[in-house]
Amino acid sequence: MQVIVIGAGAAGMVAALRLSEKGCSVTLIEQGEIPHPRAASFDQHRIIRHLYPGQDAYVRLVDHAFAAWDRLWARLGHKHMAETGVLAVSIDPDDWTDRGRAGLDRLGIPYRVTEVAELRGRLPQFQFPDRATGIFTERGGALFPDRIAIDLAEALRQSGVTLVPREKVIAVDPNVGRVQTESGAVFLADRIVYSGGAWAQHLFPDLAANVTTYRQAILYVAAPAKWSHAWAETPVIVDLGGESGCYVLPPVDGCDLKICAPDHRRKGDPELHAALDENEDQAVRAFFRYSLPDLADYRTLYMKTCFYTIAPDDRFQLTRRDRLIFFSGCSGHGYKFAALNGEKLAQVVLGEADLEATAKLLGGYD
Repeated sequence: MQVIVIGAGAAGMVAALRLSEKGCSVTLIEQGEIPHPRAASFDQHRIIRHLYPGQDAYVRLVDHAFAAWDRLWARLGHKHMAETGVLAVSIDPDDWTDRGRAGLDRLGIPYRVTEVAELRGRLPQFQFPDRATGIFTERGGALFPDRIAIDLAEALRQSGVTLVPREKVIAVDPNVGRVQTESGAVFLADRIVYSGGAWAQHLFPDLAANVTTYRQAILYVAAPAKWSHAWAETPVIVDLGGESGCYVLPPVDGCDLKICAPDHRRKGDPELHAALDENEDQAVRAFFRYSLPDLADYRTLYMKTCFYTIAPDDRFQLTRRDRLIFFSGCSGHGYKFAALNGEKLAQVVLGEADLEATAKLLGGYD
């Protein structure tokens, strides 16, 4: 079977690898380099965690995601993950972490409650209000997307996948399996897999009508020397309490310290809005002015913008049109499922999995 995969993000690369391993002739087309440093799935580290307030199906799916990553580690020969554990902080009843804790209880996912005195003792670089409570899960931590992407690209080459970098797809005809790029090149295949993230609305405005592309600015900083030891012992923090959704990835395994405020995002087009605004550094810092009281002493290393699609209820979107399998809607939480998503896309193409059942599974429907 001839298969074209559009988009060299993590899910697309895994799908291409698994299809090649099953004997398909695979061509992977990417508008940037392979791997693509502007892809939403290219970064130093990303969170994998069980906490999913109000979305029990995704809590259960995380266990499948761990298993898929283990299969990928076996294939690549390296485990690109630090199991730091994951901390979430609840400040108010029914806030994000409190709702997530209820889901852990329903599904029997083990966690440990950390009272405020222990939080302050373990994480002295932070400031916590008296009413704060920590929810700590041992399983989870940080995945290393850039390292994964580099190893995946090499595995694809060794597996015989045809890599086509720096070719922007401008037209897809699902009826005949035809793909055309900006340079005028034409590719034909029995099946086409689209996993191009934030560029979906350019190629498939009808299929992507219910997803919205957002631009997120992420800040990387160097901590003051006095907190070096504290940061070395800090787990991944998925929520700092309240409704801001602020999260932190510590400087684990050679990565830089990363802080992000999901509320500091806006609709954006990756073709038009990749540049950073003046003083955007300060805008992100403002969200952490209470949690990290001496943040002014943290030196900015760099910032980057990330583009991703948001779907209704944050559900992955999987659909078929003739020879095309369309996958989108990572909704900012997609990376932890990248290995699983890639496997499932390959299975759908091969007829090993039913598309509707897979769409329901990946969409987080009970």
